Amino acid sequence: MVETDGCTGGGGAAATRGNLLLVDNDSKIVELLSWFLGNQGFTVRVAGSFAEARERLAEGRPDLVISDVDLGVESATVELPKLSAEGLLPPTLVVSGFLDEPIRQLLLRVPEVLDSLPKPFEFPELEAKVVACLAGEVQRSLEWAPRAVQPSGFTVESRPECQSERLSATAAAPSYVPALEEDDDDEGWIEISPGG
Repeated sequence: MVETDGCTGGGGAAATRGNLLLVDNDSKIVELLSWFLGNQGFTVRVAGSFAEARERLAEGRPDLVISDVDLGVESATVELPKLSAEGLLPPTLVVSGFLDEPIRQLLLRVPEVLDSLPKPFEFPELEAKVVACLAGEVQRSLEWAPRAVQPSGFTVESRPECQSERLSATAAAPSYVPALEEDDDDEGWIEISPGG
């Protein structure tokens, strides 16, 4: 179930695997991750900025926040510590292509930030991190452990040189992918293509 306006979609009190708040300013990434997580049984609300995230938090506390680091004029390195200091930050998973060691260590010092997931990542990796965070099975570590991703499904990645997001799919991808339209602003792109 996906909630993009703060209202319950689907019209009932169906049991979900958890209530998530996705904080990201890239509408294409938000659409894709909302679609994937919603299909995995999570209720997903979205916020395109930390100001909007505050509104969503006031509407109801999610079980987990999934936050990008770079939201244009806003940064998780500033906003997550503020939300924490105000007692407003739920457990949080940081997902970004801009997670170098110093940023990751800075964010993991925020008590509510349970874990991080650098892009590129595959959908099953994201689901596993979300499930581990919700179950309290995350072992927080300030030790940096980069890992290589072996594509076997959808991969979400960032191109730091243009600060945009990219999604590519390999042969093991699900059969349905939401239609994505190109922006005219040339600030970024998402590409869905078969892997080889």
